[in-house]
Amino acid sequence: MNSPPLPNQLSFLPEDYLDRKARRRANILCGGLSVVVLGAIGSAFFISERSMQGLDARAAAVEAEYARAAQQIEQVQKMHTKQRQIVQHAELAAALVEKIPRSNVLAEFTNSLPPGASLLELVMESKPRQAPAPQQGATAFDQKRAALESKSKGSAPEAQPMDVYLRLTGVADNDVQVGQFISRLNASKLLRDVNLIISDTFQQDKATLRRFQIEMRLNPDAEVREGPATPVAGPAPAKVAAVEAREAK
Repeated sequence: MNSPPLPNQLSFLPEDYLDRKARRRANILCGGLSVVVLGAIGSAFFISERSMQGLDARAAAVEAEYARAAQQIEQVQKMHTKQRQIVQHAELAAALVEKIPRSNVLAEFTNSLPPGASLLELVMESKPRQAPAPQQGATAFDQKRAALESKSKGSAPEAQPMDVYLRLTGVADNDVQVGQFISRLNASKLLRDVNLIISDTFQQDKATLRRFQIEMRLNPDAEVREGPATPVAGPAPAKVAAVEAREAK
């Protein structure tokens, strides 16, 4: 009698044991990989956060430096503004002070008179000095810089430069005396632009005299210092009429 065949291998494990074991290993591997990835992400975030904090600290330090520098610049600008105001006030005060006393001007006329000439009237008039015309060769940069400088000075009081013009009327015996008088005035350091305006003759006490009128202006660069007056070389005037000096308004 033949017996039934026996199986080659007997297993006492459940049928899905190996599948569950493989799935468990896969889950553990995926979990480990997930932990590694999350750790790397967390480390990168932490490092970037520390870097951002360092950059923020540097930016705050730079802003603080800029703020301190801006305060220092503002203080320097205020100091320069005060210095310009002081200089402009000094220039204004200097412009209001007469560099050439009127007595020195009258003494200059009296000492320059030749013998036989007399003065009748003196008129003084102050006019604003004309600004020099802009140079034709000036570049656009120079013109813009001049405009900015004039604009920056416009807010502060500025002395208006003035020129003093004089018109002198007198009488003489002849044209030679008038010419000598004009020549001496031209040689004076106190005067400029001496010009003869009127020269005509008239009768007085059966004598023929010459009436003349001269215009000139004071030298703005001249300055009279205190000290004894030096008389002009030559003979003293024979006669000097009373001079009526007045300032034109």
